[in-house]
Amino acid sequence: MSQWMLRWNFDRGTYVPGSQGACSIWLENTGDTVLYAERVWLRFDWQLEKAFSQQCEMQIPPRNNFFLTSVAFDIPKTKAGTILYSMGVDLHEYDGKYGIWNKLPTWWSDRKFFIKSIPLPYFKAFVSRGIKPEDRLISDPIVEMIKEWGFNTITVGIEKTADPSLIDEVAKNEIRTSDCLIAIATGRYVDALTGLWRTLEWLHGETGIGFGLDKPLLLLKSDDVAVGGLPGYLADKGRQPVLSFNPLDLSSLQPHIDAVMPSFREWISSKKSQEFWNTIAGAGLLLLIGGIFGFAIGSSKK
Repeated sequence: MSQWMLRWNFDRGTYVPGSQGACSIWLENTGDTVLYAERVWLRFDWQLEKAFSQQCEMQIPPRNNFFLTSVAFDIPKTKAGTILYSMGVDLHEYDGKYGIWNKLPTWWSDRKFFIKSIPLPYFKAFVSRGIKPEDRLISDPIVEMIKEWGFNTITVGIEKTADPSLIDEVAKNEIRTSDCLIAIATGRYVDALTGLWRTLEWLHGETGIGFGLDKPLLLLKSDDVAVGGLPGYLADKGRQPVLSFNPLDLSSLQPHIDAVMPSFREWISSKKSQEFWNTIAGAGLLLLIGGIFGFAIGSSKK
Protein backbone atom coordinates (compact mmCIF):
# COMPACT_ATOMS: atom_id res chain seq x y z
CA MET A 1 0.00 0.00 0.00
CA SER A 2 1.30 3.43 -0.99
CA GLN A 3 1.07 6.44 1.32
CA TRP A 4 1.65 10.12 0.68
CA MET A 5 1.14 13.63 1.97
CA LEU A 6 0.04 16.42 -0.36
CA ARG A 7 1.02 19.96 0.67
CA TRP A 8 0.15 23.25 -1.00
CA ASN A 9 0.68 26.97 -0.69
CA PHE A 10 -1.45 29.73 -2.25
CA ASP A 11 0.40 32.75 -3.60
CA ARG A 12 -1.38 35.14 -1.22
CA GLY A 13 -3.61 35.14 1.80
CA THR A 14 -6.73 36.72 0.30
CA TYR A 15 -8.06 37.35 -3.19
CA VAL A 16 -10.36 39.81 -4.88
CA PRO A 17 -13.39 38.69 -6.95
CA GLY A 18 -12.35 38.59 -10.60
CA SER A 19 -8.66 38.08 -9.79
CA GLN A 20 -6.22 35.31 -10.71
CA GLY A 21 -4.02 33.26 -8.44
CA ALA A 22 -1.75 30.25 -8.25
CA CYS A 23 -1.34 27.34 -5.86
CA SER A 24 2.03 25.56 -5.53
CA ILE A 25 1.86 21.85 -4.68
CA TRP A 26 4.31 19.34 -3.17
CA LEU A 27 3.98 15.61 -2.64
CA GLU A 28 5.83 13.65 0.03
CA ASN A 29 6.01 9.91 -0.54
CA THR A 30 5.71 8.46 2.97
CA GLY A 31 5.33 4.85 1.82
CA ASP A 32 7.67 2.14 0.56
CA THR A 33 6.73 2.11 -3.15
CA VAL A 34 7.75 4.49 -5.92
CA LEU A 35 5.00 6.93 -6.95
CA TYR A 36 4.48 8.76 -10.21
CA ALA A 37 2.41 11.96 -10.05
CA GLU A 38 0.73 12.67 -13.38
CA ARG A 39 -1.63 15.60 -12.70
CA VAL A 40 -2.82 17.70 -9.76
CA TRP A 41 -6.29 19.17 -9.30
CA LEU A 42 -7.81 22.18 -7.51
CA ARG A 43 -11.61 22.16 -7.34
CA PHE A 44 -13.60 25.05 -5.84
CA ASP A 45 -17.09 24.66 -4.42
CA TRP A 46 -18.77 26.17 -7.50
CA GLN A 47 -17.15 23.59 -9.79
CA LEU A 48 -19.22 20.41 -10.07
CA GLU A 49 -17.42 18.44 -12.76
CA LYS A 50 -14.64 20.67 -14.05
CA ALA A 51 -11.68 21.74 -11.96
CA PHE A 52 -8.42 23.61 -12.38
CA SER A 53 -5.54 21.23 -13.06
CA GLN A 54 -1.95 21.06 -14.19
CA GLN A 55 0.11 18.19 -15.56
CA CYS A 56 3.27 17.48 -13.55
CA GLU A 57 4.72 14.05 -14.57
CA MET A 58 6.99 13.58 -11.57
CA GLN A 59 8.44 10.35 -10.14
CA ILE A 60 8.84 10.38 -6.34
CA PRO A 61 10.93 7.70 -4.62
CA PRO A 62 9.97 6.48 -1.13
CA ARG A 63 10.77 8.87 1.72
CA ASN A 64 11.15 11.85 -0.62
CA ASN A 65 9.33 15.16 -0.89
CA PHE A 66 9.16 16.78 -4.35
CA PHE A 67 7.69 19.99 -5.68
CA LEU A 68 5.16 18.99 -8.35
CA THR A 69 3.85 22.14 -10.05
CA SER A 70 1.70 25.25 -9.66
CA VAL A 71 -1.98 25.38 -10.61
CA ALA A 72 -3.32 28.67 -11.96
CA PHE A 73 -6.94 29.59 -11.21
CA ASP A 74 -9.49 32.38 -11.54
CA ILE A 75 -11.86 33.74 -8.92
CA PRO A 76 -15.17 34.70 -10.62
CA LYS A 77 -16.44 38.22 -10.09
CA THR A 78 -19.50 36.78 -8.35
CA LYS A 79 -17.52 34.89 -5.69
CA ALA A 80 -16.74 36.60 -2.40
CA GLY A 81 -16.30 35.57 1.20
CA THR A 82 -15.30 32.05 2.24
CA ILE A 83 -14.56 29.87 -0.79
CA LEU A 84 -14.32 26.14 -0.18
CA TYR A 85 -12.01 23.92 -2.18
CA SER A 86 -10.53 20.42 -2.30
CA MET A 87 -7.26 19.10 -3.72
CA GLY A 88 -6.72 16.08 -5.95
CA VAL A 89 -3.89 14.17 -7.61
CA ASP A 90 -3.58 11.46 -10.27
CA LEU A 91 -1.01 8.89 -9.15
CA HIS A 92 0.59 5.67 -10.37
CA GLU A 93 2.37 3.25 -8.01
CA TYR A 94 5.15 0.94 -9.09
CA ASP A 95 4.68 -2.79 -8.56
CA GLY A 96 8.24 -4.09 -8.16
CA LYS A 97 7.15 -7.71 -8.21
CA TYR A 98 5.74 -7.51 -11.74
CA GLY A 99 7.68 -4.46 -12.93
CA ILE A 100 4.57 -2.50 -13.90
CA TRP A 101 2.92 0.80 -13.03
CA ASN A 102 -0.60 0.65 -11.62
CA LYS A 103 -2.76 3.73 -12.11
CA LEU A 104 -4.68 4.68 -8.98
CA PRO A 105 -8.13 6.32 -8.99
CA THR A 106 -7.94 10.10 -8.77
CA TRP A 107 -7.40 10.88 -5.11
CA TRP A 108 -9.24 13.81 -3.49
CA SER A 109 -8.74 15.30 -0.05
CA ASP A 110 -11.39 13.95 2.30
CA ARG A 111 -12.38 17.34 3.68
CA LYS A 112 -12.91 20.88 2.46
CA PHE A 113 -10.46 23.74 2.92
CA PHE A 114 -11.05 27.44 2.27
CA ILE A 115 -9.57 30.69 1.07
CA LYS A 116 -11.01 34.21 1.33
CA SER A 117 -12.15 36.45 -1.51
CA ILE A 118 -12.65 40.03 -0.31
CA PRO A 119 -13.70 42.90 -2.63
CA LEU A 120 -11.86 46.21 -2.37
CA PRO A 121 -12.30 48.95 -1.47
CA TYR A 122 -14.40 48.54 1.65
CA PHE A 123 -17.64 50.52 1.70
CA LYS A 124 -19.68 51.67 4.66
CA ALA A 125 -23.22 50.30 4.52
CA PHE A 126 -25.99 51.55 6.78
CA VAL A 127 -28.13 48.50 7.49
CA SER A 128 -31.70 49.33 8.45
CA ARG A 129 -33.05 46.40 10.49
CA GLY A 130 -34.75 45.46 13.73
CA ILE A 131 -32.54 45.17 16.79
CA LYS A 132 -34.67 42.85 18.91
CA PRO A 133 -33.49 39.23 19.34
CA GLU A 134 -36.26 37.83 17.13
CA ASP A 135 -35.21 40.20 14.32
CA ARG A 136 -31.49 39.58 14.71
CA LEU A 137 -32.00 35.83 14.59
CA ILE A 138 -32.78 36.39 10.91
CA SER A 139 -30.81 39.51 10.05
CA ASP A 140 -27.44 38.67 11.66
CA PRO A 141 -26.65 35.86 9.17
CA ILE A 142 -27.70 38.13 6.30
CA VAL A 143 -25.41 40.89 7.55
CA GLU A 144 -22.52 38.41 7.53
CA MET A 145 -23.27 37.70 3.85
CA ILE A 146 -23.16 41.44 3.18
CA LYS A 147 -19.85 41.88 5.04
CA GLU A 148 -18.24 39.21 2.88
CA TRP A 149 -18.74 41.54 -0.08
CA GLY A 150 -16.44 44.22 1.36
CA PHE A 151 -18.85 46.22 3.52
CA ASN A 152 -18.39 47.63 6.99
CA THR A 153 -21.95 47.63 8.35
CA ILE A 154 -23.53 50.00 10.82
CA THR A 155 -26.93 49.78 12.53
CA VAL A 156 -28.00 52.20 15.23
CA GLY A 157 -28.60 50.14 18.34
CA ILE A 158 -26.12 47.41 17.37
CA GLU A 159 -22.73 48.69 16.17
CA LYS A 160 -23.66 52.27 17.06
CA THR A 161 -25.21 53.13 20.41
CA ALA A 162 -27.20 56.31 20.97
CA ASP A 163 -29.23 58.05 23.62
CA PRO A 164 -32.92 57.28 22.93
CA SER A 165 -33.67 60.97 22.56
CA LEU A 166 -30.98 61.33 19.87
CA ILE A 167 -31.58 58.18 17.82
CA ASP A 168 -33.11 60.05 14.88
CA GLU A 169 -30.18 62.47 14.60
CA VAL A 170 -27.61 59.70 15.01
CA ALA A 171 -29.31 57.63 12.32
CA LYS A 172 -29.41 60.57 9.91
CA ASN A 173 -25.72 61.26 10.45
CA GLU A 174 -24.74 57.60 9.96
CA ILE A 175 -26.79 57.36 6.76
CA ARG A 176 -25.28 60.62 5.52
CA THR A 177 -21.74 59.28 6.01
CA SER A 178 -22.50 55.84 4.56
CA ASP A 179 -21.90 54.80 0.96
CA CYS A 180 -25.24 52.99 0.65
CA LEU A 181 -28.30 51.82 2.57
CA ILE A 182 -29.36 48.18 2.80
CA ALA A 183 -32.69 47.45 4.47
CA ILE A 184 -33.65 44.06 5.90
CA ALA A 185 -37.40 43.76 6.33
CA THR A 186 -38.57 41.15 8.83
CA GLY A 187 -42.15 40.69 10.01
CA ARG A 188 -43.35 42.33 13.22
CA TYR A 189 -47.16 42.25 13.12
CA VAL A 190 -49.85 40.65 10.95
CA ASP A 191 -52.09 42.77 8.75
CA ALA A 192 -55.66 41.68 9.56
CA LEU A 193 -56.82 42.31 5.98
CA THR A 194 -54.05 40.59 4.01
CA GLY A 195 -52.74 38.12 6.56
CA LEU A 196 -49.19 39.24 5.69
CA TRP A 197 -46.59 40.42 8.13
CA ARG A 198 -45.67 44.09 8.05
CA THR A 199 -42.47 45.69 9.18
CA LEU A 200 -42.12 48.66 11.51
CA GLU A 201 -41.89 52.32 10.55
CA TRP A 202 -38.16 52.65 11.29
CA LEU A 203 -37.43 50.94 7.97
CA HIS A 204 -39.66 53.40 6.11
CA GLY A 205 -38.04 56.39 7.78
CA GLU A 206 -34.43 55.29 7.31
CA THR A 207 -35.08 54.33 3.70
CA GLY A 208 -36.59 57.76 3.14
CA ILE A 209 -33.46 59.43 4.49
CA GLY A 210 -31.26 57.32 2.23
CA PHE A 211 -33.46 58.07 -0.79
CA GLY A 212 -33.38 61.79 -0.02
CA LEU A 213 -29.59 61.69 0.13
CA ASP A 214 -29.45 59.81 -3.20
CA LYS A 215 -27.78 56.78 -1.64
CA PRO A 216 -27.77 53.46 -3.52
CA LEU A 217 -30.56 51.38 -1.95
CA LEU A 218 -31.11 47.64 -1.65
CA LEU A 219 -34.04 45.99 0.11
CA LEU A 220 -33.92 42.40 1.38
CA LYS A 221 -37.29 41.23 2.63
CA SER A 222 -38.74 38.10 4.11
CA ASP A 223 -41.08 36.58 1.53
CA ASP A 224 -44.01 36.70 3.97
CA VAL A 225 -43.63 40.45 4.55
CA ALA A 226 -45.62 43.15 2.76
CA VAL A 227 -43.56 46.33 2.50
CA GLY A 228 -45.61 49.52 2.30
CA GLY A 229 -44.74 53.18 2.51
CA LEU A 230 -41.83 54.62 0.58
CA PRO A 231 -39.88 51.32 0.26
CA GLY A 232 -42.92 49.65 -1.28
CA TYR A 233 -43.53 52.59 -3.60
CA LEU A 234 -39.89 52.68 -4.77
CA ALA A 235 -39.95 48.93 -5.38
CA ASP A 236 -43.18 49.15 -7.40
CA LYS A 237 -41.76 51.99 -9.49
CA GLY A 238 -38.47 50.20 -10.10
CA ARG A 239 -36.50 52.70 -8.04
CA GLN A 240 -35.30 50.26 -5.38
CA PRO A 241 -34.21 46.68 -6.05
CA VAL A 242 -35.83 44.06 -3.84
CA LEU A 243 -34.64 40.53 -3.08
CA SER A 244 -36.88 38.12 -1.22
CA PHE A 245 -35.67 35.43 1.14
CA ASN A 246 -37.14 32.51 3.01
CA PRO A 247 -36.51 33.13 6.74
CA LEU A 248 -36.42 29.36 7.28
CA ASP A 249 -33.79 28.86 4.57
CA LEU A 250 -31.42 31.82 4.60
CA SER A 251 -28.77 29.91 2.66
CA SER A 252 -30.94 30.22 -0.45
CA LEU A 253 -30.38 34.00 -0.33
CA GLN A 254 -26.60 33.67 -0.77
CA PRO A 255 -26.55 33.08 -4.55
CA HIS A 256 -28.89 36.06 -5.08
CA ILE A 257 -26.59 38.32 -3.06
CA ASP A 258 -23.57 36.95 -4.93
CA ALA A 259 -25.28 37.74 -8.24
CA VAL A 260 -26.15 41.38 -7.52
CA MET A 261 -23.30 42.59 -5.30
CA PRO A 262 -20.68 43.15 -8.04
CA SER A 263 -22.99 45.60 -9.82
CA PHE A 264 -24.26 47.08 -6.55
CA ARG A 265 -20.65 47.91 -5.65
CA GLU A 266 -20.21 49.40 -9.11
CA TRP A 267 -23.31 51.53 -8.51
CA ILE A 268 -21.71 52.81 -5.30
CA SER A 269 -18.38 53.52 -7.01
CA SER A 270 -19.74 55.23 -10.10
CA LYS A 271 -22.99 56.60 -8.66
CA LYS A 272 -24.61 55.17 -11.79
CA SER A 273 -27.47 52.77 -11.20
CA GLN A 274 -28.18 51.60 -14.75
CA GLU A 275 -25.50 48.89 -14.76
CA PHE A 276 -26.94 47.51 -11.54
CA TRP A 277 -30.46 47.41 -12.92
CA ASN A 278 -29.23 45.66 -16.06
CA THR A 279 -27.61 42.97 -13.92
CA ILE A 280 -30.70 42.50 -11.78
CA ALA A 281 -32.98 42.22 -14.81
CA GLY A 282 -30.61 39.90 -16.63
CA ALA A 283 -30.36 37.61 -13.64
CA GLY A 284 -34.14 37.42 -13.27
CA LEU A 285 -33.90 38.64 -9.68
CA LEU A 286 -35.94 41.84 -9.81
CA LEU A 287 -38.84 41.73 -7.41
CA LEU A 288 -38.41 38.06 -6.64
CA ILE A 289 -40.20 39.87 -3.79
CA GLY A 290 -8.75 30.27 4.95
CA GLY A 291 -6.06 29.59 4.70
CA ILE A 292 -2.88 30.10 2.56
CA PHE A 293 -1.26 26.74 3.50
CA GLY A 294 -2.76 23.26 3.60
CA PHE A 295 -2.01 19.55 3.61
CA ALA A 296 -3.84 16.24 3.32
CA ILE A 297 -2.80 12.60 3.80
CA GLY A 298 -3.74 9.84 1.35
CA SER A 299 -3.08 6.19 0.63
CA SER A 300 -3.88 3.49 -1.89
CA LYS A 301 -6.09 0.62 -0.81
CA LYS A 302 -5.25 -3.04 -1.40
